[in-house]
Amino acid sequence: MVEIETPAIVTETGAILLGEFISVDGHHPRRKIRVVTHIHEDHIRGLGRSIRESDFIAATPLTLDLLDVMGHKIPPMKRLEMPYNVRVRIEDDILRLLRARHIPGAAEVLVELGNGLTVGYTGDFKLPGTDIMRELDVLVIDATYGLEEHTRPWQEEMEYLLADIVREGLMQGPVHLYAYNGKVEEVMIILRRFDIDAPFIVSTRTYRLARIMCKHGYCIDNIYTYRSKAAEEAAREGYYIRFHHYSSWWRYGRNGQGTHILLTGWELREPYRRLSPREWIVSFSDHADFRQLISYVEEAKPKMLLVDAYRGGRAAYFFADYVSKRLGIKAAAMP
Repeated sequence: MVEIETPAIVTETGAILLGEFISVDGHHPRRKIRVVTHIHEDHIRGLGRSIRESDFIAATPLTLDLLDVMGHKIPPMKRLEMPYNVRVRIEDDILRLLRARHIPGAAEVLVELGNGLTVGYTGDFKLPGTDIMRELDVLVIDATYGLEEHTRPWQEEMEYLLADIVREGLMQGPVHLYAYNGKVEEVMIILRRFDIDAPFIVSTRTYRLARIMCKHGYCIDNIYTYRSKAAEEAAREGYYIRFHHYSSWWRYGRNGQGTHILLTGWELREPYRRLSPREWIVSFSDHADFRQLISYVEEAKPKMLLVDAYRGGRAAYFFADYVSKRLGIKAAAMP
């Protein structure tokens, strides 16, 4: 771990420590509060231990409900619901969650420490649509795509392009979309916003997550589980969109009828590539690319930047060095 004096730390286990009382997206002993920014696996590790040992588990109401569906049972007395911009006092510190554009329910974390310093963590995000935490004493940033070559100049247009590709596929039969959990729900919302009305066929777990999202204003209609009668009827008609986990692209092959589309943030050469008449790779990410990371830091102007290397790896170290040399902001990667 980098040895520097700072009121924010990224630990070897991926916990983001903000001040003395708050741990974010990882467990740390004797922390009163465990904050969960969103439901992706690398941000909920150690949650079972935090539920046992921390006083409260804090997150947006949607994230807490999604965690429950995923099997993370948080006792009611430990459940701290925090809508965006609500201020909660923890000893002498003030905790707030801000809106992050990533997956539904995702949040940034801002803490005003009792000694007058301000610290924050972006979690995963992309622009536009994420609140900018300005002029903090220490900002911890996600930099999954922190290398200069991690640039997708088409990123702001990808929702339109994806909708067009799906429409083209539906004209020829069913469409199969392959994506990680969380991104699936985001894409369903996007496709409905572009008036794509084909039935969505999903796993039981995804169906339950979608029902929870509807309680919080993210309603997705015409959605059915794989084995439901409605799904069987849609299959007979050949007009539907079936969602698969990202890993199924390789694990089970693409032998089903229709168009198959893999969504990945690691396609950096082109907005999309057509592998065959019925197979596409689409450059779709819910993370900021290098350009957006720089834009965030330039607007935020923190006194010090820490880059999350637990999740970002070598890209985090490059990004910290780039910010230090090119932007003149003190920066380091941790751990």
